[in-house]
This record gives sequence, C-alpha cells and structure tokens, in this order.
Amino acid sequence: MRTSINLKLVLTFFFYQLSFVETQSNNIYYHHNPSPVQVGSQIEISQVLFTNQNIIAGTLFFRDKGEESYQEVEMSNEGVKWVGYIPSDRVTLNGIEYLTILTKFDGGKIALPLKNNPFANPLIINVKPKLISSEKKRISEQEENFTKADILILSPEDGSTNRPDEIVISLSLFNAGNIDQNDYMVFIDDTEYTNQTIISGDVLSLVPAEELDYGFHTIKILFKTTYGMDVEPIQWSFNISKAMGNVAESFKYDGSIFAKSSSNTASSISINENQYSGKINAELSWVKARYSFRRSSRESKYLQPVNRNTFNLQLTDYLKINNGDVYPSISPFILDGKKVNGNHLDFNAFYKFGFDGFNIFGIDLFSFDLKIGMELQSVSGTISNAIQYQKGLDRAYELLSNDIRYGDFGNRIYVFDRNGYTFPREISARRLAFSFNDIFKIGIHYLKAKDDFEVIRTKASESSLFTVDTSIFGDSLAQPFTLSQFIDSLANGDTVKIKEKNWNNGTPQENLVLGFDFEGSLDNRKILFQMGWNLSLTNYNIWAGAASKDSLDVLMDSTVDNKLLGTYDISEIGNFIDTYKDIFTINPLHMVPILPIDPIAAEENSIRAAINMPSSAFYMRLKGSYSFNNLLVEYKQLGPEYNSFGNPYLTNNIREFTVNDRLSLFGRRLMFLVGYKFRDNKLSELVANPITTKTISFNTTLVPGVGAPSIILNIQTIGKTNGIDSIETDQYGNFLSDSRENSQALNIMGSINFPSNFKNFTTTSSINLNSITYEDNLSNVRNSDYFFQKAETKTISATVSARFNFPLKTTSTFNNTKVIIPFLDQENRPQMQTDTWTSIITSMQYSFFENKIRTRAGIDFTTNGKKDNSSINLYGAKLGGDWDIIDKLTLSFNSSMRVNNNSIYDSDDIDNDNDGIIDEKSENWSINSSGFHINLGYRF
Repeated sequence: MRTSINLKLVLTFFFYQLSFVETQSNNIYYHHNPSPVQVGSQIEISQVLFTNQNIIAGTLFFRDKGEESYQEVEMSNEGVKWVGYIPSDRVTLNGIEYLTILTKFDGGKIALPLKNNPFANPLIINVKPKLISSEKKRISEQEENFTKADILILSPEDGSTNRPDEIVISLSLFNAGNIDQNDYMVFIDDTEYTNQTIISGDVLSLVPAEELDYGFHTIKILFKTTYGMDVEPIQWSFNISKAMGNVAESFKYDGSIFAKSSSNTASSISINENQYSGKINAELSWVKARYSFRRSSRESKYLQPVNRNTFNLQLTDYLKINNGDVYPSISPFILDGKKVNGNHLDFNAFYKFGFDGFNIFGIDLFSFDLKIGMELQSVSGTISNAIQYQKGLDRAYELLSNDIRYGDFGNRIYVFDRNGYTFPREISARRLAFSFNDIFKIGIHYLKAKDDFEVIRTKASESSLFTVDTSIFGDSLAQPFTLSQFIDSLANGDTVKIKEKNWNNGTPQENLVLGFDFEGSLDNRKILFQMGWNLSLTNYNIWAGAASKDSLDVLMDSTVDNKLLGTYDISEIGNFIDTYKDIFTINPLHMVPILPIDPIAAEENSIRAAINMPSSAFYMRLKGSYSFNNLLVEYKQLGPEYNSFGNPYLTNNIREFTVNDRLSLFGRRLMFLVGYKFRDNKLSELVANPITTKTISFNTTLVPGVGAPSIILNIQTIGKTNGIDSIETDQYGNFLSDSRENSQALNIMGSINFPSNFKNFTTTSSINLNSITYEDNLSNVRNSDYFFQKAETKTISATVSARFNFPLKTTSTFNNTKVIIPFLDQENRPQMQTDTWTSIITSMQYSFFENKIRTRAGIDFTTNGKKDNSSINLYGAKLGGDWDIIDKLTLSFNSSMRVNNNSIYDSDDIDNDNDGIIDEKSENWSINSSGFHINLGYRF
C-alpha cells in the first residue's frame, strides 16, 4: 500500500532545480525542463522514476526546433534517475525539441511526455545567446566592421604537421566574387609576405622564398571587397617538423578509459551496473582514426545490445568511413540520426575546370569556370538485432487453449504460438548528389529496410516457461510448464504443434522509400530555395509473400475478368511483381498504400491526386539572410500513409505552413523572432474531426554585454479548433454532449539574468517567470456543466550562483509552482483544484590541495505547504567528490538519497512499512530513492 500512496504522491510532485521548468510529473516519473539554456552548452535531460517496473534502457530524442528528424542519444542510469545529454554543438538559437522513451523489461514503453504520440508533442527548450567575456566582446566589436566572404583554405590544413620543403600556402577565391584581387595583405607570424604572393585563376598561392623555422606558425590574410570594405581576416595555424625518417615521427594519439560501478534504488526497485568504456584518437598528416567502445553488465541476449563499438576513419577531407554503431544522416525524411549497426561511407569531392574563350578588343567571350561537386553516401547494417525470446513466463511460448485441434484418430493437437521475439531489421540506404558552382545541387536517395524472419527459430529455449489453462489438465496440474514437461504430461497420442509463422507477437515487415532533393542559391547563397520529395511503400506482413495473379483479379472488385478495377491487365501487373520481388515484396493485402496514387481521386483531379499521395512526404523552403535579417518560409506535408523505418518518429498526416523572421540589432545584442505556424491533419478522409492549430510566437532577447543583465521574453499563443460547430442532441433535442474545440493557449516566459561583482566573490543571478493559461472561446455559449479539460500552471523561480576568491562555488534555487487542475466532483460538476509546490535547493563545491580533491554536497526540500494529514514533505541530499590520484587519473564518486514524509501514512489504518504495527508515529517516513556510483578514469 505504501507504493500506491507514493504513486499518488508523485502525481502532483513538482521538483525544480535551475531556472524556468516545464514540469512533467505523474504516477510514473518526474522530469524538469532545463529551459532556458545558453547556446553552445551541453544539456542534461534527467528523468526520476517512480514505477515498480524494471527499466532496461532509455533513449533521448532531440532536434532543432521545427526540424523533421530527431537525433538519438542513449540514456544511462545515474543515481536515482535516467540521464541523457544533448551535445553542445547541437544547441543553437533555434531552440531544442526533445522527448524520451524508456524501455521496460517486458518490452513496454514509457514516454516523456506521457502522450500517445510524444514525437508529435515534444517538449521545448528555449536557447539564449551566450554571454561573452571582455576580450571576446572587444574582438566581436571589431568584427562588426567586417564583411564575410566564402574563401576556402586549400593548404596547409589548419593544425596540420608539414615538412619545411613542402609548405605551399593556398586559398580558393572561386566562391568569393566580391573580393578585390589587387588589394590584399599576407602575413606569417606577423611578417608580411605579400610581395611573394600571386593570385591566378581565383587561387592565391605563396611559396616562401626561405624555409620557415620548425614549430608552429600562424597565417593571417587580409582582403577588401571591390567596394573597399574590409573582409573578415582569414587566419589559421600549422606546424613544421623535421624531415621524417619514418611515419612514427608524425603519429599523434590521445584517448581515455573509464570504469564505473553503480547501485541505485527507487520505489523498491534496484539496478546494479558495472561498466567500462574508452576511446582512442590517432592521426597522421592525412588520415585520422578514432575508436570508442562501451561494455556494460546489463548486456543480455534477451535485450537489444547495450554495448557499443564505433570505428571512424577519415582520409583528408574527401572520404569518411564509419563502422560499428553509427548515426548516419541521409535525408530528414528517410534516415537522419537513427542508430545503425553496420557501415557508413561518406565521399565528398569536387572538380574545377574552366575555358578561357576568346578575347576580342579586350572583351572575354565564351569564357567560363565550372565547379562540379559530387557527394556519395552509403549505409548498410541493422537497426534492430535478433531476439529469440524474452526472459519470463509466457515470453517464449503461448499455449492457444482455444485452438485445440484433433487428429485422424481423435487425438488432440495442442497449438503453440511464439512470443518474445524481435526480428533483425536489415537496412541499406544510398544518396548520390551533384552540385554545380555551389549554386545548384540535386540529389537522389533511397532506403530499404526488411525484417529477416528466417533467423527467428520456431523452437525456443527448453527452459522457457508458459502457463497452462485449467481447462486442459484441471486444477491439479495448473502450473507453469516447459515445453518438454508439457509433452511428457500428454497421453492418448496427443501431440504438440508450434506455429511456423503468423505469430501474434508481430509480423515481419518491409519498407522502401525513394526520393530526391534540390537546392538553389542566389546572391552568394544569401537566398536559398530547398525542396525535397519522398515516396514510401510498406509491407506489414512479408510472411504472406508476393501477391498472385488470382488474388489481384478480385482484390478491388468481384468480377473475374483478369483485370484490376476492370482496367489494368493482371498479367502485366503479375509480371511486374515477379520481376521486382527481390527489391520489394508487393502484396496489396498487406501493403500501405495499395497504389501510390488513388485512381478515383486521379480521375477527378490528377494534379491534386499526385500532390496528396497518401504515402508521400515533401517540403519547400525559402531562406533569406541579409544584413541583420533571417527569413524562413516553409511548407511541408506528410501523407497519412508515409512511413520510413529509418526515421520512425515522423508525424504523418500533417500539413504545415511556417513563416519565421529573426531580426538582429546592435551587433546581435538585441534579437527579435516573430513566427507564425499553421498546421492541420486534414490529409486523410478517415479523420472525422481534423484539428487545426494556429501558433503565433514572439521572442526577444537582449544581451547588452559583460556585466549587464540579459533579458529573455517569449510569448506564444496557440489557437486550436476541430471544425465542429454544433452540439450533439437526442431526437427530442435534449443535450447529449459538446465536442466542439475552440481554445486559445497563452504561454508567457520571462527570464532575467544579471551578474554581480563583490570584493571576495562574484555572483550570477536569474529570475524566471512562466505562465500557461487557456481560454475557451465558446464559454459564453456552452452548457453550464461543460467540462473544460485544460490545466494551467504558474511558476516563479530564482537562482543565485556564487564563486568565491577561495576555492568555493555555491548554487541556491527557490521555486514556487501553482497548478490549477480541472476535475469532476462526485455529482459530475466541474471543479478546480489548486496545488502549490515550493522547493528550495542548495549545493556547493570546495577544492583542496590546489584543486586535486574536489568535494560536492547538496540538500533540497520540497513541500505542498499543507498543514493537515495531506501534507507532503520531501527531503533530499547529495554527496560526491573527485580525486586526481596522479596526473590524468581521477577517481569520482556520487551518492544521493531522498526521504518522504507523508502525513497520511500514520492515519490510513494500513501497515505501510510492513512491521506489524499499524499507523505508528514513524510510519509517515520512508526512503523514496537512493543511489551510489563510483568512477575511475584515465586520460592519456
């Protein structure tokens, strides 16, 4: 009973740590949104569980706000929570959309947010500009006077190591048509080499007359435009070493290895894990290699692999070869960030040539320069491994008690179904693209994914147990059996049959996606037009094989005339199916769609039928970037039957139109973003009441500079309608229900951050306000007892971080959240319940022995503020530290514990702590969760 009350407690449990949070709390887990964050900073996404079901794996999905595809990151169990990290290089000013999927031991899923389609309703993290230091501010102020140019460094490569006799400094000005090739300056280590430099055919070249000294050198080249404006300086570094007698002298490497052991408990569930991981990087002057691995004690033949291996090889800038667990990106609609265990090849090269033409009277005729680029990507491997059966009761076999058959002699045949399996899903994808002068680019791509059902054995483990219905052996033998035990118990010639296919736990599937993409640019890529189109075919049961001619004849009509729909010749279609059966298994009984274009819709309007193909997905996008302005206009549409196994998180049956404009002023210190998005799901006729959503967004960010407060204000209104304009009544006109949707949501978020300097310490403080309110636009015409099911929240939080002159850092946070939840009382009358939660958190870090030992500690307190027997208080503590044993060898540990004080436990007439005494005074105390993990790491 204690667990059930804990679940009720967590249903309204709101616990915050830093800045504004969008809380996700229910009877399964608690999560806080880290928004807002600074651009370029790593984001931790954590999820505290309060469920009695074991979680075996977690995956974090994230993407830039408004993008089609999600990237995947594995989550790990740390302390009392599952944690995933969004890499810093993916955190841009566009904002982040994210969600998590936790996989249970029985194969079930837990989504964050807890909705039927979390991929269509991700959580949002607002991203603010990063505060710059005084030195960076000075540099940025200088750069305000510079214009940018598309100049390509050819040699030597940045950071490369070269021999003194092979130094050739070279730049390509091919894409920088506004450069004045007669006005430039070249410096090496502040020494001018302009007189030794030449520009010929849009290529700048410099071979120093004297050999440069050994060591690092810096190149700086200054250009002006044809209008006399300064171009942003081109600057990079390289190294010169002695002539190498062997390859070993140019070989460089680094890496790390870590070992971790953890033990965590939450709601009486314990998870213990031992893990070690490592990586090594190595490079020569023209090749780079990296190998990383992870080994975990959670690896099991009953689950998808937890261990990871990745090998990356890069040859110059043209060829990349990745093997192992890779995350390739082919196209946002077919494969973009999904983990593949296999191979990924990425080849990118260009060829440039020109024709001088003729010169007549000083005029060049028929002269041209052409740059042709080619991109080739190839991916092959598996996106899910074979699982023969799961561990547990009825996780390999299921006795079909209602499907007992009889043999020729009256003997019974017991039929078994297979359970707990996962088909290995093999995938292959290719993309080939060509570009011309970086003005046009066109590419074609495809993806094929197919389940290999022959790998899964009909007969599973002999030790697997299954339940037997009492109707078979009676109550006396009603117990779990293995297959051998069950066969031994049979009599009278009874036998066993295991179904060979069409198992109820899932059918093997196949997916084929074809598409193309196009990009055109104008005005030195300041204007971009992009579009892409894709078509998918999916067979949801390839056990059935390819369709036969006879089945096609009566597929869509009842007339046996050797024609489909009385028009298309069955023989020709049958020959087509046989010819391409190795590419895709065509069987209209299990295919989506049956035909790419609806023939009935095509008869009415062929153009509209082609655009609205149910299994197509396309987008058109226009981007403009001029001076301080960035404009985006986009239309995208995903049909209701579009599906890609390489990107299964796309939301189909949507049509979306977006306009965004971002204006930057005062050196990007002040930014405004105004956006409008229209979205509906009217593409399918099967949607009875399509939802239309109109979103208007306004965002402003002010970052004046070092020492000044930064301010963020986000305002968003979301209007939602479903097209229903009348209530439901019976035949006598009496009111039955009101299904009309016409609501307006208003989301306001404000944040102010300000630094302060004192004599002995500096502080950074932030105050964050958030309000989510809803308005029913039909409230004045609704029935008085209409139940408007929209919960509202209001949050205020404050954080103060301090850094002292001595090695001490502290952080303190105060948070107050009010949640207004509508509910129906016992008489079905709408009521409002207001829950208010307050939390206080403080943490510190102190260093000893010149930062060789670092200790961390923290406490937190959360309460609902009530004084009666419904009061709930939560107390938490954390303790950790790092010890640099020797140079680059570090030992770390972290521990945490959370305790609940629930007043109802000592007055509910239940023995909650199972000590034989009911409602003793101490029964209201319980340990909610605890964890400890230790980590030893070495970097070399």
